[in-house]
Amino acid sequence: MRNNIIASLIVEMEKDETIFFLTADMGINLVEQIQIKFPSRFANVGIAEQNMISVASGLANIGFKPFVYTISNFLIHRCFEQIRNDIILHKYPITLIGTSTGFDNAPLGPTHHIIDDWGCLRALPGIDIYCPGTVSFANSIISKVLNNKRPAYIRIPKGEFKNPELSDDFILIQGTEKKVLLISYGSPAQDCIKVKKERPDISVLLFNKLHPIDKNKLREIFKNFEKIVVIEDYFTSSGLFGMLCEFCNSYSINKKILSFAPTDYVFDVGNSKEYFHRKFGFNTEALLSL
Repeated sequence: MRNNIIASLIVEMEKDETIFFLTADMGINLVEQIQIKFPSRFANVGIAEQNMISVASGLANIGFKPFVYTISNFLIHRCFEQIRNDIILHKYPITLIGTSTGFDNAPLGPTHHIIDDWGCLRALPGIDIYCPGTVSFANSIISKVLNNKRPAYIRIPKGEFKNPELSDDFILIQGTEKKVLLISYGSPAQDCIKVKKERPDISVLLFNKLHPIDKNKLREIFKNFEKIVVIEDYFTSSGLFGMLCEFCNSYSINKKILSFAPTDYVFDVGNSKEYFHRKFGFNTEALLSL
């Protein structure tokens, strides 16, 4: 997924000399190709993420379109004040690219578990938030954010995510019945796709874009299902579950919505994200019991 997004960014940088790339000591064997091709539009600020946001804002102020790249939790939590004051208040078209989501960095422990990032940004006005769940969407995401000319956050889950080969903001994979709708994004989306193969009656709605969403289209989808289940490697209070509950309340949609998600921080390490998916009960086996 990361490789596809970086490759797409390089294509756009070849066409647009106002695109500038910054990284905070990240991207070994990945972003060096940008440094080689565009040395005058590349900067590694070192382990200084807050400074990176302010540098990006200065570049935007003189006409550049900055892209900033580092690990998601360092990019959002460490830099929240700079994002709010230096980017959002000025409506600068700066794109934040965060690598890893949820429990992608499972062996590194809770400081690197990213289960509480994008909900913070959703509270800020005027920002688009993406979490590509298909390679097709990843291939088009750079052109999307450039065309929108707004602040954006792209959180990149680890994995290839080759299927489904669709690039809409959200994708409905229709089941044979209209009873259960699984909704997900990021890494757990792949668990939902596995469940769909075992349970053809279940439908799956995959989100590539988390905020803002097409509420009219979503309302048409919701009215067809009896039970809606949100699966995410993210806290329910500020994640997709909370957002969809708010959406249903706003539109007087009376639906039963269940949540499968982390319930707390855990001072634990696992050898893979699947360890934590199983620990919190939203792995493939748990979902098949619905």
